Amino acid sequence: MATITDIASIAEVSISTVSRVLNYDPSLSVTEETKRKIFEAAEKLNYTKYKTKQKQKVIAPIKQQKKEISIGIVQWRIDDEELEDIYYMSIRMGVEKRAAELGCDLLKISQLDPNVIQGLDGLLAIGKFTQEKVAELHSLHPNLCVIGSNFPLDDYDSVNTDFAQATELALNHLIDLGHQKIAFIGAEESQNMYGYRRYKTPTVNTYLDMMKHYDLYDDSYFIVKENSALDVKTGEELALQALDAWKESLPTAILAANDAFAIGIIHTLTAKGIAVPEEISVMGINDISVSRYVSPPLSSVRAFTEEMGETGIELLYNRISNPSVARRIFLSTYLIVRESTGEPRKT
Repeated sequence: MATITDIASIAEVSISTVSRVLNYDPSLSVTEETKRKIFEAAEKLNYTKYKTKQKQKVIAPIKQQKKEISIGIVQWRIDDEELEDIYYMSIRMGVEKRAAELGCDLLKISQLDPNVIQGLDGLLAIGKFTQEKVAELHSLHPNLCVIGSNFPLDDYDSVNTDFAQATELALNHLIDLGHQKIAFIGAEESQNMYGYRRYKTPTVNTYLDMMKHYDLYDDSYFIVKENSALDVKTGEELALQALDAWKESLPTAILAANDAFAIGIIHTLTAKGIAVPEEISVMGINDISVSRYVSPPLSSVRAFTEEMGETGIELLYNRISNPSVARRIFLSTYLIVRESTGEPRKT
């Protein structure tokens, strides 16, 4: 694992600055450019490609085209927005890496100019776009791949992570440790998601299904803010509201909707003098690169974000050269246990 010293060397900043940026220290005053250098250095140094217990496989390169392929990238989170939750930054970096290997020319699209888009060979969209936006993108170009959307296919390719599996792994880890009072703190950008249930994300619905199945569900421990961003600040705010509501009836573990939320929750618990994991265990989902550097290091479920980006480019590359039936690919996840989870406190 890359160290904070390694990141500081590449980003050309102090070790203290790296540590405070990776911990989302709100009292730190640095430029967005410095934050980006640090986060991108952490991503590059901790590239997770195919790091599972399985034997590493050699991935054969796709046969090069004679003509250079031009691909436009449309991002849901752009510029400084990426720094609030670097999940999408990691996907983008995976896209850029595989595109360079394939010899593709990438163009970042900020304005949907039909004249520009129709001159490209394909479009790659990264993020949770609304159904209307996805439809608009597809109308502008027939060769489209969307990474991170949960809308049904309509003759375009898509890539996502199996977040139902990720949630199951997270909850099983906590239950195996002996936890029964497991809270969930999260948020949903509901308008950008598809589904007929009240809650749209697989993470939220899997938590509800599993906790009710094991007769462990407690409505007071279920906190979801609808139509809200999933960033560190919101995690801090919801954790504070939760503590005020729970008073002395604290859960023994909290599952956060993602790692950014988990970091915010840890901030609030620490500020309130509640030890993690001795009093409350905290579990994240995504395993973004900074999760191993927070205090305490965060237990999480790894979403292979770089591979999501690579897979999206490969799907689009193949669609351009050999159009076929639309494909939806879900990548598996992997449990990462660190110091933020432990056995439940003795009551």
